Amino acid sequence: MKTRLISECRLGLALATASLCVLTACGGGGAKAPDTANTTGGAVKAVDRGGMRSYFGIPFAAPPVGNLRWAPPAPVTKWTTPLAKTQSASPCLQTSASPFRLAGGQEDCLYLDVHAPTTEGPFPVMVWIHGGAFNTGGTTTYADPSPLVSKGVIVVNIAYRLGALGFLGHPALRASDGSVGNYGIMDQQAALRWVQDNIDGFGGDKGNVTIFGESAGGFSVLTHLASPLSKGLFSKAIIESGGYAFDRQPTQAAVEAQGTTIVNNALAAAGVACATVDAACLRGLSTDVVNNQLATAFTTLNSSPVPSIDGKVLPKSIKAAFAAGENNKVPLVNGSNRDEWGLFVAIRELAAPPLTSAGYPTYLQTGLGLPQTTAAAYPLTDYGTNTAQQASLAATAVGTDLLFSCPALNLSKRAAAQNTPIWMYEFRDRTAVPSVARTTASFPQGAAHSYELQYLFNLRDLENAERRDLQDSMSRYWTNFARTGNPNGGNAVPAEWPAFTAPDKVLGLDVASGGGVKVLSTFEKDHKCNTVWSTLTF
Repeated sequence: MKTRLISECRLGLALATASLCVLTACGGGGAKAPDTANTTGGAVKAVDRGGMRSYFGIPFAAPPVGNLRWAPPAPVTKWTTPLAKTQSASPCLQTSASPFRLAGGQEDCLYLDVHAPTTEGPFPVMVWIHGGAFNTGGTTTYADPSPLVSKGVIVVNIAYRLGALGFLGHPALRASDGSVGNYGIMDQQAALRWVQDNIDGFGGDKGNVTIFGESAGGFSVLTHLASPLSKGLFSKAIIESGGYAFDRQPTQAAVEAQGTTIVNNALAAAGVACATVDAACLRGLSTDVVNNQLATAFTTLNSSPVPSIDGKVLPKSIKAAFAAGENNKVPLVNGSNRDEWGLFVAIRELAAPPLTSAGYPTYLQTGLGLPQTTAAAYPLTDYGTNTAQQASLAATAVGTDLLFSCPALNLSKRAAAQNTPIWMYEFRDRTAVPSVARTTASFPQGAAHSYELQYLFNLRDLENAERRDLQDSMSRYWTNFARTGNPNGGNAVPAEWPAFTAPDKVLGLDVASGGGVKVLSTFEKDHKCNTVWSTLTF
């Protein structure tokens, strides 16, 4: 009997040891970001940044040039010498005149950065998809995600083709399956597959991946929720200001018709004559023509592209996929900013005089495509006593409610109706440091579009303690959600964030002097979602 007990104990110890070995060797407990990480393409060296190790400029697909221009991303060519980059790779070619356009854009741009804690994992993984209206932006802007990484997550920043190179749909570029366009989304999916294949080597948990993005990045997250090709590549999602274009996703026929016009206009402007406008002609265009004449022609007809219904990446629109219940169902965080449209009103002032009370109804028609009578629902007298600012503040409210707040609310209602765990927020810090026209805008931009990003990434000096407190709170909610699927589970948070079940369950995120972090009971009413915008659906 004694011998049998000893044998059973030894067997139990052996099984426990084997289990521990499996956990540590296969990406479980004890995983740690190494000085040099091995990937399927080759080794990459880290940059130590004090509590965070960053691996910059890792190729996740072959350079999309030559015969790979306007083609699905292809596998990388393996390298033998460890990569030792010290900063993000050049951004993808920026085919827009936006004030957020990054310098040095290249066609060879399919690289990602990995930022990992230096402690032992495995860590939840957060994959960041940058915004920029699908025509600007890049990983370099978000190279310091330490507010998130310090809370015990890995952040992966990914690049993807933009504008004319990422979303042009010309009949000559049809793939063998008949689809065309959406190359930028295919790039994102390739990056997500890279994460599945490689992130365990950095101390990450490939079974716990959260995708998150803002603006076009948020719309990208929605695209992955609707795309059958993205199923299984992530387990949670965060949508920041992403629901701005549900009703303008083009069909493949529309994309191809527009693409034909764009290419014809560009070739004529460049003085290029192809015997046949085929794939070889288009892929043989010089970078100069692509970056100038083609970019101009594309932006003229499609200044803010969105993923199209191509039959491959998206068999249906995002809205139709959700309506049919065919979306990828994972826990969600979804939200918008209190004064989203203030950014765009401020950008307008970079080239035009401030809005006036007389010009306000006309702006609603020409700038937002609304009847001038909409002004009656947003009377100028509701927006303070400074008559020089009233029109800009009123226009901000209209654009915010129409394009962001109410679509976000409708999305949350749809997800909740599917019994998807979802939490909704509104970023409300009207003291947030503006990204554009900080000292020149004629009105206070408030909690404008993208202004929450400085609370998740170190983009600039937040300047005071209450903003830094809000940064700490928001990064706790975001990383708790990435870790557990619930923003309240994990690091302590300033207020319980209720799951969204009705419009009175929205968490307001604000600095203490603006009201702090608290549940909002009047979000739907405040943004006129149940009155002026009751016809908006999702």
